[in-house]
Amino acid sequence: MASIKKEVYVIPPGSRVLVTGANGFIGAHVVQELLSLGYFVRGTVRSQKPWLEELFKSKFGPNSFESIVIPDLSGFDALSEAMGGVRGVIHMASDVSFSPNADEVIPKVVAATENILEAAARQPEGSIQRVVLTSSASAAALPQPGVEGIVVTEDTWNTATVNAAFDENTPADAKPFTVYVASKTEGERAGWKWVKNNKPAFVFNSVLPYYTVKFVDVVDLARVHVVGLLHPEVKSERLFAFTSAFTWKEFVNILQKVRPGNAGIPNPSSET
Repeated sequence: MASIKKEVYVIPPGSRVLVTGANGFIGAHVVQELLSLGYFVRGTVRSQKPWLEELFKSKFGPNSFESIVIPDLSGFDALSEAMGGVRGVIHMASDVSFSPNADEVIPKVVAATENILEAAARQPEGSIQRVVLTSSASAAALPQPGVEGIVVTEDTWNTATVNAAFDENTPADAKPFTVYVASKTEGERAGWKWVKNNKPAFVFNSVLPYYTVKFVDVVDLARVHVVGLLHPEVKSERLFAFTSAFTWKEFVNILQKVRPGNAGIPNPSSET
């Protein structure tokens, strides 16, 4: 955020921002970034998380952060109430159950995205200026080892995985991850479709991260979200927060380096 001054942020410091899934790994870092910039944050959680409020209030003051319990984001009234007095929304919460049931997971994620946008649009005109959605790099494409020349643009969608999520021939052991990826794809795609059809007063951006332990540091990823929320020139953009392909051998080597005493981390296969 060093490239722009606070005076030109779309939402001025001192305003309140709603962050769904505020207790998640990425969500907590987004809250941290917002508080450090002088914003007040209201975070949604599925159940009480006293440690979360204690953490942020001890660092930023007693009125800096408040949490609100919303077990299910399909409830429109609860979301609408949570947006009272809010100037911006970062929607990070999603279904991470890794259930293999596409007919259950995907409509739930889509409904939550649409409810967030609808609730934001129904607030007093002009009160909510930005909504940012956390999507996934997999909503655009998944790595294809050995395949060269793949081009990913803002118009790229992972329709192949969506089809596989509903295909009875998809192997059972692949279904949980396939359904998760499909839910991120369809959740983001529903967001852009809703914005196109309803033309709300607020600006909508999405962020597409990949594994947040290797190709994007969680602090940097939090800053990308904040850029989508505050930067005056970032409008209607899919913000890609990933770089290149990786091997699982590299992945495991990193885990062994940062947790050398963890016997549960396997030795990397020479074939991965």
